[in-house]
Amino acid sequence: MDINLSTMDTSDIVQKAENMALQFTRDKLKTNQIRNFYSAITRMRAEYEQTEEGKGYEKVKNQLIMLKPKLAYAAGRQTAVRANFYPFMTTAIQSIEQASDKAKAIENFFLLVESVVAYHKFHGGE
Repeated sequence: MDINLSTMDTSDIVQKAENMALQFTRDKLKTNQIRNFYSAITRMRAEYEQTEEGKGYEKVKNQLIMLKPKLAYAAGRQTAVRANFYPFMTTAIQSIEQASDKAKAIENFFLLVESVVAYHKFHGGE
């Protein structure tokens, strides 16, 4: 799975989000599984946006890294999470960690996850 959040533009993000949401719907991934992570990401985004410019990533870095074990736990409990959601989310997090422009990468990450939630609901995610 190839995701480079520091170079993606908004239309790429929206397209990737819709494609992944369709896959998650086919995997029978439940909305509450996505929303569990979305709520953690929403809190992270609020904290990120309240931090002075240029220091946001450092402020939320630990929370971002801690999403990985939460994802692993969820993947261990549900095959629907393990199939595609876990690799998608961990790849997106790694894209932020490896980005030279971390501010753009994390902002695109927030947009990507928000779009996935919207498209998952649109495409009939339960």
